[in-house]
Amino acid sequence: MLLKQPGRFGRVFALDPVTPLGMSFTADQVGLFRAMMMSREVTRAVMATAAASLFVPESLAPNTAPRFRQGVGELQATYETLMEQTFGVSEGVWLGTPFNLNLERESGELERRMPDILHPHLVLWGERDGWIAPEDLRTMASAMPDCRLVMVPGIGHSMNLELPALYAGYFGAWFGGL
Repeated sequence: MLLKQPGRFGRVFALDPVTPLGMSFTADQVGLFRAMMMSREVTRAVMATAAASLFVPESLAPNTAPRFRQGVGELQATYETLMEQTFGVSEGVWLGTPFNLNLERESGELERRMPDILHPHLVLWGERDGWIAPEDLRTMASAMPDCRLVMVPGIGHSMNLELPALYAGYFGAWFGGL
């Protein structure tokens, strides 16, 4: 969108984004998307890894049910709402996402166009994010002319859930012009 209609956008704020390099998914990983689409329990276990700091670490082990840490009540309610909304998306989102990200990784089209993305970017990445490869983010930050990458310690894939006040601070400062 930034390349096709650049005038519609100003600053870009991204939290743990998939980069223009796309991503590679194996058949087993695509199978996990299928399993998530069919099972709330599987989805809960996988999605808990996106906000791992909200959960008891031992409860994120394979074949266990994620348990919230004490004292995350309001964040737990937000997480539960997001879980329910996840099941409102279409099969095209569940299965189209890995398919299209694989295509992008293979084609390299957007990767080649990263120097043409001139919009100022602030990209936040949680150092405990096991979903987005930090080397892809570094590649993006170095290829795009105005991209600032901030690696946030102790956070996973979902700073907006794990530390919403910190997330709001970055968001407000970025769109406030700092």
